[in-house]
Amino acid sequence: MSHLRNVLIVTLITLFVAVSGVAAQEPAPSVPAQYSATAFGQSGRVAGKSFGMNIYIDQTSTSGEVDELLGILQSKGQDALVSALEKMKDKGRVAPTGGTGTGMKVITIRPTANGGQHIVLATNRWVTFTELINGTRSRDYPIGIVVLDVDKDGNGTGSFAPLNKVKFNKAKELVIEHYGQKPFRLANVKREK
Repeated sequence: MSHLRNVLIVTLITLFVAVSGVAAQEPAPSVPAQYSATAFGQSGRVAGKSFGMNIYIDQTSTSGEVDELLGILQSKGQDALVSALEKMKDKGRVAPTGGTGTGMKVITIRPTANGGQHIVLATNRWVTFTELINGTRSRDYPIGIVVLDVDKDGNGTGSFAPLNKVKFNKAKELVIEHYGQKPFRLANVKREK
């Protein structure tokens, strides 16, 4: 569990922390882009189930946007972060194959040592009427996150975590807590465009 927690901390730091001095020297990511993947459930009632998924990237988040969201989360908490995300324009979309999907508000792309890319997409999610009426615990997990690790040809792996809680811990580390189960494993990730 502590290993999973450390992986989650690193993932969220990659998502939200803008690398101000280094970012100016990094090559600009090639967007727009479209990826396809197969999502596999790893635990709970979705274990062993799979579905096709498409990831559309229209633009990336600026370091200023990322810094602002980080500041909101740290000073005002997750509810204020969700409110800020609700006001932002979609920068991409994640959808099951053949479906409409969900707009993504934050997208970061960082180059990796092998010439590939580490891509993180995040958004606030709609809390359903059933969740509100029944007062389910899932209401407290309003952030969806997709992570892709692709090589220079756009092929790779990733993860999809639809229900997350984000916060800073006492050590001022950014922490992601998943609701109820492991994230979906993304396999067969391939750049389509």
